[in-house]
Amino acid sequence: MIETERLLLREYTLDDFNALYEIVSDPETMAHYPAPFDEARTRRWIDWNLENYAQYGFGLWAVVLKETGEFIGDCGLTLQNIDGEMLPEIGYHIHRKYWRRGFAKEAARAVRDWAFSNTGYNVLYSYMKYTNEGSWRTALANGMKKVKEYPDPKNTISYAFAITREEWEKRKTVERFPGIGCAWMNAAGKESAEYFGEADQENHIAVTDQTIFPACSISKFVTAICIMKLHGKQVIDIDKPVNDYLRQWKLLTLEEKESDAAVRALLCHTAGIMDGDDGFYGLRRGDPEVSLIDILDGRTAYNNRPARSEKQPGTAFEYSDAGFCVLQLMVQEVTCKAFEDVAQELVFDPLRLENTFFASPERIARFENRMATGYDDSGLPVPGKFPRVPDLAASGLWSTPKELLMIAEAFIRALHGESTFLQAETAREMAKPVKDFPWTGLGVFTGGEGILVSQGWGENGQCMLKMNTRTKRIAAVMTNRNPGVDQKESGIEQLADSRLNE
Repeated sequence: MIETERLLLREYTLDDFNALYEIVSDPETMAHYPAPFDEARTRRWIDWNLENYAQYGFGLWAVVLKETGEFIGDCGLTLQNIDGEMLPEIGYHIHRKYWRRGFAKEAARAVRDWAFSNTGYNVLYSYMKYTNEGSWRTALANGMKKVKEYPDPKNTISYAFAITREEWEKRKTVERFPGIGCAWMNAAGKESAEYFGEADQENHIAVTDQTIFPACSISKFVTAICIMKLHGKQVIDIDKPVNDYLRQWKLLTLEEKESDAAVRALLCHTAGIMDGDDGFYGLRRGDPEVSLIDILDGRTAYNNRPARSEKQPGTAFEYSDAGFCVLQLMVQEVTCKAFEDVAQELVFDPLRLENTFFASPERIARFENRMATGYDDSGLPVPGKFPRVPDLAASGLWSTPKELLMIAEAFIRALHGESTFLQAETAREMAKPVKDFPWTGLGVFTGGEGILVSQGWGENGQCMLKMNTRTKRIAAVMTNRNPGVDQKESGIEQLADSRLNE
């Protein structure tokens, strides 16, 4: 049995005759068949499917409504003669009174997923008479592409649609998220992009190259660039204690002494700072304001654990949003400017980025009409469209996939000594694996030979930025839903890799 949100697909029984006959004897339903079915043909249809179950383990399955148990049609996998070849075909027939409610698409998608998961077929097909627009639109919605148009004595002309296993893997990811934006850059610097779904499902706003997505923890990569540029300007020294640059708040140890954690340790999550339980989550735009000091002192549910060096710096890796709140405060104090303005001056303006910003209230007001609505792990819209994020340096960045490419390209060019955006020595320091913790650099992670990764996952989106520092290939994938699983399981990493290794 196959279960979907609204449907159950089960094997036919002889008791389904009356319900099936009502459908297949209807002239309008069978308009694209040579003729409606009579009783004998209807019984043969059920018998044929019972034989298919026994011989192949699949066939057309009865489609019933979960809520009522009503039989509304069939959908399944059979072997069909498509232009002289016996090929696995997804077919569907739905009672006329249930047309235009998405039941055929829902059932066909479930059969597609079942077939690729339970059979060895690497291509699945659907075919239909050329006049059957409803059927070929269902095939398109199932991720299929038209692959053939051929003379068919039964249909005059038949259309054949198909989807490959590789396309299905990609499609699974696309269907998991309301909206996705992808951009890639090849070794020659040529860009390509794809956009799927909706930035706002309730208002049916499609994702385009102008949709601005939450970059979540990719914020830390941009924050690290800002700090390393300040280091290059000798405004700070990343090997000095962060407390040297803090005035209104100090990073303490559990013994209430000033920590000697260096800026470098905060950048690579080895300062011994640990986040609170279920922290950095759930703040809404209408909630009372939460300040950086509130976060660092652990005074609110947003972070209920005071930021302290709980372990000796350099002895353990503890991924910490609170650590980047310390860095945000440091940047503001050494520059006497708002963090979002520093990032604008050091990163966004030099690269001429028009759709990238840290989400202060002023910038949200400017860009909100193009900011993607966020959806939680149940697929429901986040109240207020997206959460409030006071920890800008940790997870407050918004951008587009193409502009993330531009940031990554400038960084890679700096690594190769080809850009004045960032000093080569500084970029190499960021990319260098940290001693004893080789999976992390400064504000970025290593992902294999020559690969750097920055990725994010929040309550309103998931994203990944992947860079091959040797070939200069880059991939950026951004979404507007919390999928409830990591980037590998959600398919985001596969989307990023789909052209990164071409």
